[in-house]
Amino acid sequence: MATLLLTIFMFSIPAKWASVHIGGALIVLALLLSGRSYWSSPPVESYARYTLLWLIPVLGATFAQHLLHLDTATPWGDQLTLMLRVLGVGLGLLLMLHKGWVSVRQLGFIVMGCLLIHGVIGITQWALQPHANLVAWRAIRIEGIVGNPNPFGFYMALGIVLCAALLRDGSATTVARLSIWACAAIFALGILGSGSRGAVITASAGMAVLFPPSTPRRIGFYLAILGSLVLAYLASDWQDANAYSDGTRAEALIFSFEAISQRPLTGWGIESFMRIPGHTGINSPHNMLADLALSSGLITLIAFLIALALLTYRLFLLRTPLSTTLLALLAATCVAGTLEYSVLSSNHFRAPWVLIVALACHALGTAHARDRRAGTAANEIKGAVTS
Repeated sequence: MATLLLTIFMFSIPAKWASVHIGGALIVLALLLSGRSYWSSPPVESYARYTLLWLIPVLGATFAQHLLHLDTATPWGDQLTLMLRVLGVGLGLLLMLHKGWVSVRQLGFIVMGCLLIHGVIGITQWALQPHANLVAWRAIRIEGIVGNPNPFGFYMALGIVLCAALLRDGSATTVARLSIWACAAIFALGILGSGSRGAVITASAGMAVLFPPSTPRRIGFYLAILGSLVLAYLASDWQDANAYSDGTRAEALIFSFEAISQRPLTGWGIESFMRIPGHTGINSPHNMLADLALSSGLITLIAFLIALALLTYRLFLLRTPLSTTLLALLAATCVAGTLEYSVLSSNHFRAPWVLIVALACHALGTAHARDRRAGTAANEIKGAVTS
């Protein structure tokens, strides 16, 4: 039942179906089955620490906005929904891992399978286009059942980073490696068909973590890829297609900075961008950092960056295949967020963020528990020998 629930939940996230809200509510309700050992477990403590570090300032900013009687203040219903979707869903996922209802490997298969189905649907949509070719990369933009080419490309980028991590591990059989390569090809075609430059940058960020440019050979390889992309960009009509998008995003970012300077401590409220006096243009800052500061103030932004830095540092120190994979996915997601999304209000982005952070805390917590058990056993052996 847990596997079925998570499959429905994960598949519904890109399409933003109603089942994603129903599945999220059931995941939160699963917390009613938790026990005392769960709440004192290291993964739960880590997730609560890194999440509440920035959620509490969000809550404080909402209080301040209502005290100041701001017309754009975050509604209390939206505030509660945010807490449940970030804190509740993350803790529910950790409960399923804690109880053994689902393993990290099974969860990986679920995510990979759901992304693969979305990729196949998108590629089929692209193949049916009569003028699909490389030059028309930005003219024909597939979106699958996601409903938007940029989020579709974002999910394909996460898929290809996950494939690269599995191939890097080297423990898979020959058949499994061929299957992973086939999945990677589908995700690469999905990125190409989406026409999303952000997806290319997102995938590149994850790859750079998995395969850092630490040798002359890798540096040359990365430079060759970068040069190929630049040549392809100059040889196509992408510049004209990008001009309007780049201009509107720059205007939105400038307006965001102006709005932040007006209310640097309290912010304006979640999803307030279009209701701020003087607003023109697109509907959001398209940058999760600017959106955090604009919605809930600079204190929230600083707290979020501190939590992110601490989590990243601990993952980096762990140095296991799982922690490296999660570090690459976290880096890719952070890059995508700064290019497009909001961790406060974007349904396309928030759920993957919660999943990756929850899994990261699970990896850190279980490693800490193993080290503690090993230390206890070593002390017992030492005491026995001494006696």
